[in-house]
Amino acid sequence: MRTQRSLTILVLIVLFASIMPANSGASSTQVGDLILRNGPWHVGDEIEFSILVHNSDAESINSFLQIEIDGDYNNGTLIEIESGNSVELKSLFLTEESGTVLVNWTVYDVSENITEAFSGITEVIISGQQSLFADIYSLDYDYEDGYSINWGANLSSGNSRLISTQIYFLTSQEQILASDIEMSLEPGLHTTNTILGIAPNEAYKVQIILIPIEWTASAIATDSQNIESEMTGLTLDIISGPSPKYPTIGDIVTIEVSIGNNGVLDTAPGKIIAVDGQKRILGEFNSPTVSSGSEEIVELNLNEWMSTSTTTLELIWIMDEYITKTNLEVISSNLNEVNEESNISINWLNVIIGFGIGLAIIFSVRIISAKNQTEHKESKTYSKRNQKEEVKEEQKKRGVDCPSCSKQLQLPIHYSGQVKCPSCLNQFSTKSETNQEESADIELDEELTASSDDDVVGCPKCDQVLRVPYEKRPAKARCPACKCIFNALAI
Repeated sequence: MRTQRSLTILVLIVLFASIMPANSGASSTQVGDLILRNGPWHVGDEIEFSILVHNSDAESINSFLQIEIDGDYNNGTLIEIESGNSVELKSLFLTEESGTVLVNWTVYDVSENITEAFSGITEVIISGQQSLFADIYSLDYDYEDGYSINWGANLSSGNSRLISTQIYFLTSQEQILASDIEMSLEPGLHTTNTILGIAPNEAYKVQIILIPIEWTASAIATDSQNIESEMTGLTLDIISGPSPKYPTIGDIVTIEVSIGNNGVLDTAPGKIIAVDGQKRILGEFNSPTVSSGSEEIVELNLNEWMSTSTTTLELIWIMDEYITKTNLEVISSNLNEVNEESNISINWLNVIIGFGIGLAIIFSVRIISAKNQTEHKESKTYSKRNQKEEVKEEQKKRGVDCPSCSKQLQLPIHYSGQVKCPSCLNQFSTKSETNQEESADIELDEELTASSDDDVVGCPKCDQVLRVPYEKRPAKARCPACKCIFNALAI
């Protein structure tokens, strides 16, 4: 192919020379030696041959430089040389084999005919193709800048080379170019860091390709590394709290939590939200960045406690579209102070004294009854029966729960009025069972309802939270705290 191209050039030169005026006797002379540029050379490189030619004749001449290696020819550009001028003739040759090769070069003058002005032979050492390798050392993720890649290019000994560095995000459908940089490489290892930005959706791999510019490498230089596009391994744990252990309304409650990141990507700053059983937001707190494989401690100060009974405190860590949750059962109180142990204490001395007084009263009643037994038998019998019925009626009791500490108090069945809890000293009013039955009949006429958009629903009469499956609503529900029966509705 190269020979055919050279012959074509010669034919064109002949035709061009046929329309030029004849300059018989005009001839070029060699001024310097043949020069080879851009060395050292490797297979695939283009060698530039150059020689300086002088025209010492009175007429201008046309000359060109021809190169021949192993039977392949290449002719340089035909150049006109004015009388008395010197011109550099050039010819390019593409190397295809390695080793020491002989170069036959010739300078031709073109007039009526193509004549050889002068020629020579030189040796050229051609090495094998240079090798180029690409390696990805690490793939890092920053929430603001996205992905960055630390990579290296290794060029074998020889010439400096120009390359194009192309880095892609790979999805199952396409290659997405993230970076394209041209750079000049010296032989040896060159490392650098390139910011790629946020990965496209469904990107699963990063690939780097090094492309030679105007030279040929022995093999394609490429490398790739898998990436993770989603956050994984996020944890939210309660370390300590609540403090105080039994908070009352208006208290500042402190809880310490740990947010952990067991994934390969660093998290961004986010928020931690505290919500009680009635879905009331008790606090919203900023969460710090959590590096891959580490954890951070965050102290949450809930400025105003709102519950008066046991409630489920839900803590939610939100970081963009990623959500992590944990729950904590908190026993609330409406007292300023709640003992960590049971508040019930028994004064045994008072119990013994009371028991003794009771026995004395019983014995006294029996003695009096025995003394009067012989008098007025029928009247006494009637009175005794009447007395027993009254005592029996008075001994009937009913249980009433203290609304503050949930302690159950025993009261006469017909008693209505103020009651003071002996445990927490809270005063509250109560009605007899007859009044309660009448109130219950009235309340039955007013049907209570509660609704939510999930399985958790709050009692409409107290702070208690119940679980009523969303898919089974509407459904009847009974509050375990206040015994209220209501309809659970879906939103």
